[in-house]
Amino acid sequence: MIPAHISTGRELWNWRVQQSPNHPFLRFEHEEWTYAEFDEAKARYAAALAGLDVGPGVYVLVAMGNTTRALLVHLALIQLGAVVVPLQNDLAFDELRHQINHSEAEILLADGPVSAVLLSRAGEFRHVRRIVTDGGRAGGPEFADWESHEPLPFGPLEHHDAHSPAMVLYTSGSSGKPKGVVLDAAAFVCSGAGFATHFGFTAEDVYFLPLPLAHAVGALTAPAMVIAAGGTLALADRFSPSAFWQQTARSMATCSILFPAHLNLLLETEKDAPGPGEPSLRLVITHAWNERFAARFGVELATVWGMTETGAMATGSAPGAARDREPGYVGTPMPDVEVAVFNADGERLPAGQLGEIRLRHPHVMLGYLRDPDATAEALIDGWVVSGDLGEVRPDGAVYFLGRKKNMIKRSGENIGPGEIEDALLAHPAVVEAIAFGVADEVRSEEVAAVVVVRSEVGPEDLLATASEHLAPRKLPRYLQLSTEYLPRRLNGKIDRSRIVEEFSPEAVDLRAARPREGRTRIGPQRQES
Repeated sequence: MIPAHISTGRELWNWRVQQSPNHPFLRFEHEEWTYAEFDEAKARYAAALAGLDVGPGVYVLVAMGNTTRALLVHLALIQLGAVVVPLQNDLAFDELRHQINHSEAEILLADGPVSAVLLSRAGEFRHVRRIVTDGGRAGGPEFADWESHEPLPFGPLEHHDAHSPAMVLYTSGSSGKPKGVVLDAAAFVCSGAGFATHFGFTAEDVYFLPLPLAHAVGALTAPAMVIAAGGTLALADRFSPSAFWQQTARSMATCSILFPAHLNLLLETEKDAPGPGEPSLRLVITHAWNERFAARFGVELATVWGMTETGAMATGSAPGAARDREPGYVGTPMPDVEVAVFNADGERLPAGQLGEIRLRHPHVMLGYLRDPDATAEALIDGWVVSGDLGEVRPDGAVYFLGRKKNMIKRSGENIGPGEIEDALLAHPAVVEAIAFGVADEVRSEEVAAVVVVRSEVGPEDLLATASEHLAPRKLPRYLQLSTEYLPRRLNGKIDRSRIVEEFSPEAVDLRAARPREGRTRIGPQRQES
């Protein structure tokens, strides 16, 4: 139990070191660090950063890969009360330049191949005055120099409390430029305690982290829940389907958060895959139930739904609970989180009605960095407006039914892409599916879908399976089959805008194969909880 006086990330880390000094904190490749060992190394990095005038409220850019050094940097900045601005180091230079300039940060820390690129074009950064890399720069500072500093003792900080800005996470930018989500210093405590409690993560667990330290999960959720529980973090440089099972076995990992695409990739990659009941993993937290994965590997699944704007805190299901629920079930609210749905006029709707999901808790984002207009649209009376459609049942269960802006409007009816995708995924040959609307002169929009299949299968077979779960009016008129995985953005999410832009409905019109509306529906009907 975290004491009530622990309200910031820096306090949480210091408290955990005192409680669990000799417990393993980090496993990376062939390294293992206890909490005390990592704290001493982190304090040396904090001393070096303090020498660069880094302190409370100072924004620092971090373009680093998944390494021990990167994690030391993150925790050292947290100790100093600085504002961590992680950058995904595999972004195109134009994307990096936008985030670097928009942040107005004066210090940039970089390693790996991206550091050479950033150094060579440093003149294009309007505010950066100091760059630190792993290779040095014409007499400039190097990370290797930091290891010789005297450790900076932990102590109180002026002008730093639970509501101070502590992290800026840039959203994926699926439309327009990415926005910088500003999270406060308590978000680390809130997210860590919330996830550890909701999913039963304990000091005996080992969390496997293959997602970038620049992602909300890597920068916030994973290290926070490990530190909150006093467990161990097993870090990987990247997600590798072929190496996954070997890495988790070697690190004795018991838990991880993965995207649905990761689960599908692991199902397709049998190299070193364990038999049912053999993996060290006991739990994978993901966004959608995947019965094939749970059955094939004997790993229990829990579903989660969250936003960067809420510090990843939102809803989650107990392990296995989504197995017997309808598609779209994402659990119940985490501790201190309130979830509700609202209509287009901003009025709160009763339980069981479809609307836009909003959520609130004491430490949602402070706002979007230097974007008051977007902040005003996204934060209303303390509620974060998600842009997602769903419903909250009388028993508190939350169902996610798709993005509001992606809703398909056919003949005056709103159809959620998520329910179409779930129906298509019910076919054993389907690996991935995405549904969206295509303009139609008669019905305003028609349903289209792109489906990735693993074996020979025809559109009629897919429609037959989907019709067991959907009314005929919701079945795709346009159905494109592919053996290639769907394109993705850098955060691992499907690149919906690219798929819609490249889609050609004329070639995949299934008007003749599609069941006529009015046909008697056969199959499971929707049951209210």
